Amino acid sequence: MKQYLHTTFGSQKVLQALQADHPERHMLLTIDDRDQTNFQLLEETNAATSVFANPISYDVLSAVGETDDIRGWIHFTFLTIPDEEMVAFQKQWTNYQTDAMANVSGLIGSQLLQRIDDNHQFGVMTTWTTRDYYTIWQADGRGPLQKYADFDNRYNLRTSSYSPAAFTKQKL
Repeated sequence: MKQYLHTTFGSQKVLQALQADHPERHMLLTIDDRDQTNFQLLEETNAATSVFANPISYDVLSAVGETDDIRGWIHFTFLTIPDEEMVAFQKQWTNYQTDAMANVSGLIGSQLLQRIDDNHQFGVMTTWTTRDYYTIWQADGRGPLQKYADFDNRYNLRTSSYSPAAFTKQKL
């Protein structure tokens, strides 16, 4: 079944109210690691539409690990891929994700995302039991995203990291 990831941003109060208005939907409230005043609400669902007023929505192209329930420390890598590299990028990341990430310590799950409103915009969302495991994995530097980081201006590579706003509400 096709999966979608919907995100929205706002104040903690507004996003918590949105969660309360939709208790039947599993949403994870996160806080930006770089700016503790920025909050993000995530929902993974099989619905292409979102309850969010202004969502950023993604198709989940591939996934490994435990991805049924978003939880843990979250790292996003976003990049813009030109038409001529799109198929190769998707294949390369999907193969890496399936082969090399299956047994990475501390990894909960990994997903390749493509924005619904702009098919050149891709994201890689990895979820971890703690940030430390991500740091160890990232220090390896052998993943397929490294070549895009080396040319970050060409691919508009950017990253963001989020911690759950309330650890008590999730199981790691």
